[in-house]
Amino acid sequence: MSDTKIDTLAEQLRQRIKDGEFGTSGRIPPHRVLAEQLNTTRETVNKIVQLLQSEGLLISRDKSVYVQTPSLRFPGFVANVEQYIRDHGQEPVTEFLEKPNLVSLPEAIAKRMSRKQGEMVPHRLLRQGIKYTTRTAYYRWSENFYNPDLVKGEIFEGLQSDPQFDTWIAIKNKYGIEVLRSKNIAFARLPTLQEQKALEIVRGTPVLEIDRAQVAQNDLIVMVNKIVYVGNLFELSFTTEVER
Repeated sequence: MSDTKIDTLAEQLRQRIKDGEFGTSGRIPPHRVLAEQLNTTRETVNKIVQLLQSEGLLISRDKSVYVQTPSLRFPGFVANVEQYIRDHGQEPVTEFLEKPNLVSLPEAIAKRMSRKQGEMVPHRLLRQGIKYTTRTAYYRWSENFYNPDLVKGEIFEGLQSDPQFDTWIAIKNKYGIEVLRSKNIAFARLPTLQEQKALEIVRGTPVLEIDRAQVAQNDLIVMVNKIVYVGNLFELSFTTEVER
């Protein structure tokens, strides 16, 4: 079957999803039933489902396919993601992907932090999502490198013990230091295999990577983040100055 025909049939199913035929998180019919409804083969239905998965409209779980969650709207910079989600009436999920610990600074991160390559700094790797009745939709991978002069002692212990530990608040309360701005580099790409597994997305799903340095008073770098957003789950809104 031609790509044009597949696109035509995909648009039919896409419209049914957008019209709410399957609800906001309901299961779509089995491939056999969809093939009959669309007057095509199960092989073609599989290609259509894969296409709509990469667009974020469908997700596979427990050998069934479900409608994906509605898009989220995030501003370009949120001080506390979990609280932002709660404020919008939803339940956040934040999980460690590995135990937080001290790691050797990679060269690229060291440059952004204005520190020496190989220096040991606190590191935390998380995945974040929203919990729904039957499942969790993961939308963000967050890798954080922290200023070791600030994140130590009880702050480091809190970082290790609780994935939702608010490092910003802890630093502000202890040192009176507050993040004032961020320096960002953003680009779109396809996910790595590790990101696909952690975020439960297919290879063709676009992601947006934002490499961000969090800056406090006197140009002090508090932390550097590598944040990977599942690009089709929400929109980022920005207000910026025009460069002349």
